[in-house]
Amino acid sequence: MPEPNLSLSIEEIGRIIGFLGYGRLSAPVWFIGIEEGLGRANSEEALNNLKARGGFAPIMDLREAHLLLRESGQCIDVETKRVFVAVWIWMAKIMQAYGGKEGWRNLESAKEYVRTQLGRFSGETFLTELSPIPSRNGKDKTWVQWFKKLDPDLETRIKLRTRTLREMLKKYDPPLVVCYGSGNKLPNKFAELLDVEWQVVTRKLRRSRDSRRLLLPFLGTGQMSHAILHELLDRGLLRRAPGSH
Repeated sequence: MPEPNLSLSIEEIGRIIGFLGYGRLSAPVWFIGIEEGLGRANSEEALNNLKARGGFAPIMDLREAHLLLRESGQCIDVETKRVFVAVWIWMAKIMQAYGGKEGWRNLESAKEYVRTQLGRFSGETFLTELSPIPSRNGKDKTWVQWFKKLDPDLETRIKLRTRTLREMLKKYDPPLVVCYGSGNKLPNKFAELLDVEWQVVTRKLRRSRDSRRLLLPFLGTGQMSHAILHELLDRGLLRRAPGSH
């Protein structure tokens, strides 16, 4: 694949790598994935969106951030979108189950949660990733390689970002952290970030010793299911901590 003309300055690369996530750090629930996807953006839009990310603050409201991005020729306004990536839908269902809502399985209810609450400064979630560099899928490392050519200090920047995330986790100590992703090395990467030892619950579920940190399958491509969410509820692993808000 030919290299694109990214035309990113070192400052823009620094802001892309320094981006921590969407929502508020003091939220009761953190979601941690592998890396941010590209959604339905085509190749040209994906590159333009990457340029736009070069102007992101370290922490953004999900709607405000996506208004700076484009998809299918239009600005992305989550409050008016009708179709969402599966990852966001499952986050919404998890949050509604966590909040004790009986209708957490309902797709339209999940969409409304995404439109109004997910990753918002006024909401109950903070969404972040192990890697700040977007990717079409977990196996596509094209942009990572391009970034390495553009910035010889990339690895140092990523390590600093990881250290910042670890410090924020200790400072805010969210009652629940939901990690998600597939791959043999991922459990160790999440465990290192969170400073936990995973306990196997089922083939697809792991938890920390205190059950405040969970590791789920990737929340997309058919890997997550209502059965897994029921398992979490039945085992009391998805229960709002008293006083958390």
